[in-house]
Amino acid sequence: MVEVVNFERRGHVAIITLNRPEALNAISPEMLVRLAEAWTHVREDREVRVAVVTGAGDKAFCSGADLGRFIPLMSGARPPEDEWDRRVL
Repeated sequence: MVEVVNFERRGHVAIITLNRPEALNAISPEMLVRLAEAWTHVREDREVRVAVVTGAGDKAFCSGADLGRFIPLMSGARPPEDEWDRRVL
């Protein structure tokens, strides 16, 4: 399975990559949870001095929130479909 957020550390640099290039790296519920986890890792790793956030693919860094997933979920128009939806709520 492909991770929607990749985290790596090169020396004192943390690199967080949004990895949904097919959706222009739009933030999905899973990505929101994974980003929070990545920032926790950055905060807790005493070796990290700086974090760089980048996007996979060559069309967009991030097109914003995946409104097709968030609006129905947050408005109650659809129930949570998976673990990520439940964790966001």
